[in-house]
Amino acid sequence: MQLYLAPLQGITDWIFREAFFKHIAQFDKTFSPFIRIEQGEFLRKSQCNDILPQHNTFQKPIPQFLGNDSKSFKVFEELCKLHGYSEVNINIGCPFSKVSKHKLGSGLLPYTDDIKQLFDDIFSTSTLTISVKCRLGQEHASEFNALIPIFNSYPLHEIIIHARTGYMQYKGDVLLDEYSQAASELKHPVCYNGDILNIHDIKKLQLISPHTQACMIGRGIIKHPFILHEIRGIPVPKSEQIDALRAFHTAILEYCSQKYSGDFSVLKRLEEMWTLHHEAYDDGKKILKQVKKCKNIVQYKNILFSNLESIL
Repeated sequence: MQLYLAPLQGITDWIFREAFFKHIAQFDKTFSPFIRIEQGEFLRKSQCNDILPQHNTFQKPIPQFLGNDSKSFKVFEELCKLHGYSEVNINIGCPFSKVSKHKLGSGLLPYTDDIKQLFDDIFSTSTLTISVKCRLGQEHASEFNALIPIFNSYPLHEIIIHARTGYMQYKGDVLLDEYSQAASELKHPVCYNGDILNIHDIKKLQLISPHTQACMIGRGIIKHPFILHEIRGIPVPKSEQIDALRAFHTAILEYCSQKYSGDFSVLKRLEEMWTLHHEAYDDGKKILKQVKKCKNIVQYKNILFSNLESIL
């Protein structure tokens, strides 16, 4: 089974990816956090920096588009081609209200006519390889029934499905049965996304949904950095894990110093990662509290490097 890195806004940016790929492991595919474009205008032009070639020296990501009109996609396509990308992903799965309330991300899922029009416009002119990342629906998983004939009508390279609805966000159990049914009716290769935390989750997925050809891991890789090794059957002695984590975190700090100005900005970026990463350590909640109280990078380093040996 192919293993993909999920695009987590504010966490799996180029800083995380470069450090992780260099010192811990590489995925079969990786996706950049979305670039949001509306009516042909970038919401934040800085989001484009994530796909710059100089920021992706170990493994190029697949850029992700967040928008709902063909004019915006054209701007996105030109950006991607400029930087040498031939494959992209369309996000119609982001569940957060700041996105979905604008009929973007999972908020676009109930509007099947708009999705069809968007795809008509895109596939009539684009030369890119295009995949989609979505959810089972915005409010109910049954909404996916209306999406299946639409998806099956276009030459999508792949469909990545997070096995929850938009309204669920990341709460509650994943809807594995509903996902499996949807995957079995799609003509395209299907990738699963949602709560993969260990090898047992992979085995359960394969048992329930043999149609699944790939798995996307997001929060699980932040909480359990060596999950790829576990899934691939590669044992990593604890001493090697500690060394790898030390190199990983050192690289994170180095890259952050290139992107941010001042300790405060760096620490806010690191705190975002630690909201998930603390679960990798014994007494991780205590570490997270200490990280949140840090006033400067020196304090942060002292906390970090004194706790690496508590990796679970």
